Amino acid sequence: IELLFASSAFSSALSLITLVHDGKLWPAFDFIISHSEIQFHFFAFSVCSTIGQLFIFYTIKNFGAVVFAMIMTTRVLISIGLSVLLYDHKVTSTGFFGLAVVVGAVCYRIKRQAEGKQLIKWRGMGEKSEKEIELVQEWHEHIDT
Repeated sequence: IELLFASSAFSSALSLITLVHDGKLWPAFDFIISHSEIQFHFFAFSVCSTIGQLFIFYTIKNFGAVVFAMIMTTRVLISIGLSVLLYDHKVTSTGFFGLAVVVGAVCYRIKRQAEGKQLIKWRGMGEKSEKEIELVQEWHEHIDT
């Protein structure tokens, strides 16, 4: 919850500085005053954003950062695909290459996990104490799950 508050506070401060610097703070207030129905949309957006952040924290806590990164990568790939299909947006050859690299990496990760093999084999763990091994495993607990 503290991380959610800190990131929201930083985002708010950065937005305020940008609006003041660009001279758009007062036009933004004028828009809010003249269109009072936007306040409901601000509230709904805030609630949805907060719920989304809580789901992110839940996913990372229970499944690890690697699984979350794979979920987000897959979501972005689906968004790009839908954008190309539904809105006829163009993707350059460099963009297709980047998409292919990302899809390949995600598929490789899934394949290694399905085979029960570790993606990374930690070296130098031979004669270490149990405390050191536990510490390294705690740091990297979700990398191979």
